Parts: sequence; structure tokens; C-alpha cells
Amino acid sequence: MQKLISSKSMPHARWIALFCLFLSIHAVALPQTSAAPKAPSFGGVNTIRSEDLKAHLEFIASDELEGRNTPSRGLRLAEMYIESHLKRWGLKPGGENGTYFQSLHFESSRLLPERGAMAVNGKALEYGADFAAESIPCDFTSGELVYVGYGYEDESRGITPFKEVDVRGKMMVILRGMPPAIEQAIQESEEPKVTWLTPRQTALKYGAKAIIVIYPTGERLDRGGASSRRGGGYRQIARDAVDRVPEISVSKTFLDALCEGENLSSEELLKRLSDRQAGTPYRFSASKPFTLKVSAERSVMESRNVIAIVEGSDPKLKSEYIAIGAHLDHVGMRTGGAPGDDLIFNGADDDGSGSVSLIEMAEAFATGPKPKRSILFVWHTGEEKGLLGARYFMTYPTVPISQIIAQLNIDMIGRTKLPGNDHPADALLSGPDEVYLVGSKKMSTDLGKVSEEVNNRFLKLKFNYHYDDPNDRERIFFRSDHYEYAKKGIPIIFYFSGIHQDYHQVGDEVHKIDFVKMRKVAQTIFATAWTLANNPKRPVVDKPL
Repeated sequence: MQKLISSKSMPHARWIALFCLFLSIHAVALPQTSAAPKAPSFGGVNTIRSEDLKAHLEFIASDELEGRNTPSRGLRLAEMYIESHLKRWGLKPGGENGTYFQSLHFESSRLLPERGAMAVNGKALEYGADFAAESIPCDFTSGELVYVGYGYEDESRGITPFKEVDVRGKMMVILRGMPPAIEQAIQESEEPKVTWLTPRQTALKYGAKAIIVIYPTGERLDRGGASSRRGGGYRQIARDAVDRVPEISVSKTFLDALCEGENLSSEELLKRLSDRQAGTPYRFSASKPFTLKVSAERSVMESRNVIAIVEGSDPKLKSEYIAIGAHLDHVGMRTGGAPGDDLIFNGADDDGSGSVSLIEMAEAFATGPKPKRSILFVWHTGEEKGLLGARYFMTYPTVPISQIIAQLNIDMIGRTKLPGNDHPADALLSGPDEVYLVGSKKMSTDLGKVSEEVNNRFLKLKFNYHYDDPNDRERIFFRSDHYEYAKKGIPIIFYFSGIHQDYHQVGDEVHKIDFVKMRKVAQTIFATAWTLANNPKRPVVDKPL
């Protein structure tokens, strides 16, 4: 047995050491003079991790998925990948017939340029170099052509070319673009009152059988002409019949042949185009030979939205939803190119970044604490083909639209502008702690306040509202899935890191993603959804579209 040591015999230094040891062991029992600030609680937000986002994206944006075109084998594999995770985490199916899917059918038209032909005044023209067409079949062996400026009509602005010429049964020749007065009206107002008819609408109204668009000299028409601008000939079956009017884009070679022997020269038409002055309408000679044949292969195709629900914890409020969305599709693969060229548009940022952020949020909501309201997850299809999936979901919703109190859209949140990057195409790319917010204050003051309050309490990202400027020429608010929700009166926030040099290019790949930034943005969106889902009241729409 050890001898008990008397306090009197213990050296003073050892007493001090022993007392310090006692304090360290029992420090928790000592009173604290100031408490550490409590971190805000946003459910399972911290389970969203950069490494998990990367793991998901390495599959979603892999070469094996071949660019996730709508529809395609790669897009179907992406749908199945998400479905397998939703099942594993126990999310409620939100699609049709107890599944995670909502099917939509649309018409696909594939142009067959090798079967097309065009000639004017005896001169045969080359597809791609001299003319390009949409994938709407037509066969005209003769026909008059009439120049009608930009092809618009707006009596309130004095744009009335159809009062001077008759285009019924004829082909309208128009300048590319729109009248400056209409463009100015669009730029000066977030939601201008539409008092004009577009060339498609005037063609239908006045009975024109085709539209021929004059393009600038030197522009190759199969890269940026009518065919590519219309998204490859995809349209929903129920779409308006005005889309059936063929549109043909033409070059100077066509104009030279068309204007031969006329009082209006091709140089004058191109000058009107460059000066943005429509000039007076003009009837071309009725005797001038003209033929046009466009062949296309048509088929009805199917694609699917992926939809899941995490039910809320409150017996009453769980009937309301916070919708969070992203688009799963991209633009597929390019044709042509030299051997060894990259042909796959991987779409890592557009919109692989949004799709996998949605996967991570679904897991965090499903496996963590539940908010009072329900969370609705929608991976939209066909965004790149004209917001097809979002429009279909808003037309045939699987939950009551009136119960969706807000929609948060994620489209391209993975790229960062690094120091020293002076590439012109990256001029508006956001920084490492920055994200563009579009529309957060456009329809609901409440929603804008919640968004900023959450950010100020949490990660304090730099919110950039550049694209809310009514003079912004990009018109970003109208260009992603959230717009279909906004049209139904649902307040939205669109999260976006900016256009970059790899937008719709084969260079949009995983290794260029900033996963730290992507995680911060995803966590901020999750925290915003969590807060909205727990707030006593839904955000008031005080500024409806």
C-alpha cells in the first residue's frame, strides 16, 4: 500500500501542477462567462459534400452517357441512375402510376439535306453554304417572293409592311432579327406588353407559305441558321400549328440570283440588314423560276421527367410543396470532325451540376430531419429542346399547382472564373464565392427576403443580380425551366454561375468543375428550401407576371 502524502510535505510547484490538472479535467463544470454563437440549423445541410457531388457527376457527365440528348440511351441511363438512389433513400415516387417517371411524347424531325434542293433563276444552290432549312418538309416548284422587311407587324409602332404588299400563297423574304423599335421595347421593360406579331404569326395570318431569312455575308448557315436555332426540329405534339410554316435561311449567293434583273439589288438588301433599316417592301418578278424541296424524317418520341417527394412532418403543411428542379438532359453528340476529335457534349456544368446537386439534396432531405412542408424534386427532360419537360409538368402536374409555394431552379452552378482568366466568353462567369440569382425578387418580395436572410446567416455567398437588370440582352429569366413555373404564378429563384466558353461545347467536362463552390451553392439552396418549408406562411406573390 502506498503511503498517503501529506499536503504539508508536497512542494508548492507540484500543488500548482495538480490544481491545473484538476481544472482541465473538470473544466466543463466551471461557469462560462460568454457562450459561443450557435450555428444556424438547416436540417441535413452538412451532409451535402463536394466529394459526393463529384462522384455523382463523374457518372452523369461521363462519355458513356453520350451527352444525354433528348431522347437517348444516355439520358435513359441517367434517369435509371437517379431512380436507383431515390429508391435506396426511400423517397416517395412523384410521377405517374406510382413510379418516379412522367412520360411526355413529342414529335422529332430530322432534316435530310441530301434529299433537299433549291434553285432560283436557274442557279442551283448548295445546302449549308447557300441555304439551310428547318426540318419541316415542303416542295415548291414555283412561287413568288415578296420582301417585307423584318416580317413583323406592329401598328402601334408604325410597322405595317403587309398593308403595302400581298403575301398570300407567296414566300416572305425577311431580314434576320427584329425591328429596332421592338427590340428597344423588350430591352427597356422586364415584361413588355406584346403588341406585335412575329414573322411566324404574320405568315399564318396573311397566308404566306414559307419564310426566307437573309443572313449576313460570310455566315455559314448550317451553324447558326434556322435549323440549329430551332433546336433540331423537336416540338411537342400539341404545339401551335404556326410552327409548321417552313423557314429557310439564305446567303448572298441566293440573293444575287434572286435580285438579278430586279430594281432591288442584293447589295441593297445586305446594306439594309447591316444598317438595321428595313426599307420599303418589294415584289420580286413573278416570272422568275424558283424551286425548293426540303425532306425530313419524322417520328414520335418519348422522354421522361424524374419526380420524387419527401413528405413534410406537419400534418397540415405537408400538403404544400417547395419544388426544387434541374434539367437532366444536354445536347448529345456532334457529327463530323476529324478522327480522334472529341464528339461528346458532356454537359458537366449544363446541367450536370444542377442534376447532381438535386441528387445530394434529395438524400439530405430523405435521410435527415424533415421540414414541415413537403419537398418536390423534379429532374426535367428536354430543357435544351425548348423547356419541354417543365412545360409538360406544369400542364399535367402530378401535385396541385396551387400547393407549390415556390420553385428553386438550378442550372449551371459549377464553374468559377479564376484569376488571370481574360477570355471574352468568360467575362460574366462568377467568382469562387459568387452566384447569380435570377428572379428571386421579381414576383415575391417575401421570397427575396428569405433568400438573403438565409445567405447572411449561413455561408454569405456573394449574390449577383446582374441578370435581373431589365436591360440585360441575354433575357436569362425566360431561358430555363423556372419560367414555366413562373408563368403559372409560382415565385421562383434561378441559381446560375454564368455563361462560359464551354457552354454547349465539348469542353464542358468534369475536370473543369469547382466542387467547393458547387457544394456551397447547393448547401445555400438546401438551406433556403429548408427555411421556406418551415416558415409559418408561404411567400406572397405581390408582383405577378
